[in-house]
Amino acid sequence: RQSINNCSGAMVKSINVAGLEEQLPADAAQYEGAFTTAGDVMKHAVELVSAADFESKASWKLDCQSDDVTVHYKDLPDGRYFAGRCKVRIAAKDLVMQFWNHLDQDHEWNDNIKSAKKIRPITDNTDIVTYCSNDVMIIKSREFVAARALRHHNNAWLLAGRSIDLKEMPETKGNVRAYLHLGLGRAVPDPEDPEHSCIYDYVVCMDLKGMMFKSAVNQVLGRATLKDIENVRNHFNNVLRKQLYPNL
Repeated sequence: RQSINNCSGAMVKSINVAGLEEQLPADAAQYEGAFTTAGDVMKHAVELVSAADFESKASWKLDCQSDDVTVHYKDLPDGRYFAGRCKVRIAAKDLVMQFWNHLDQDHEWNDNIKSAKKIRPITDNTDIVTYCSNDVMIIKSREFVAARALRHHNNAWLLAGRSIDLKEMPETKGNVRAYLHLGLGRAVPDPEDPEHSCIYDYVVCMDLKGMMFKSAVNQVLGRATLKDIENVRNHFNNVLRKQLYPNL
């Protein structure tokens, strides 16, 4: 559902996904496209994680793994999806809200990221962000501008983003702007310790643009995804857990 009537008969832009309806605020009318994209990508994210084999990865293929993280991939019409999973010793909500509220700190502990910041909130659960990656193996730095949506749905916290065009942030010659089809973080309470631990899934599908062979990129992206999740796990387990739960 994308729009509703207000009492005056005028159309008010809204999104209704994962059990939550939000209206586009009047002072954010110029961000209608981003708002719509946020709703669309969250709908896509919910459909993806609700698929019969998302948990088992039965129709996915193993890409790479470490002692604590497993990354699978699956080719879908809009590209290759990489899905990583691990256990993180942070509550599900606390993990996702860290990415929602403190994006600008990511570069301090994740060496895959050069910079990241929230450009503008749209509603309480949608916003616009930008981030720039560091060089990762053969992949040179890439810039992204994306709309995000936040939801609590079926006992999971979901944060999903997709690239948008934003006239305030035109592409520059100094950075290759890539296209993010889906960037998704999902955190589900760990049955063994739901108050202070969760199962974290990270799913990404992107078009890096530029002159690169897709086969070479696909070989690297799985490793980059694993490294990204390892960075999350190490920082959250060893630093953030102590900050959030000092009495444990």
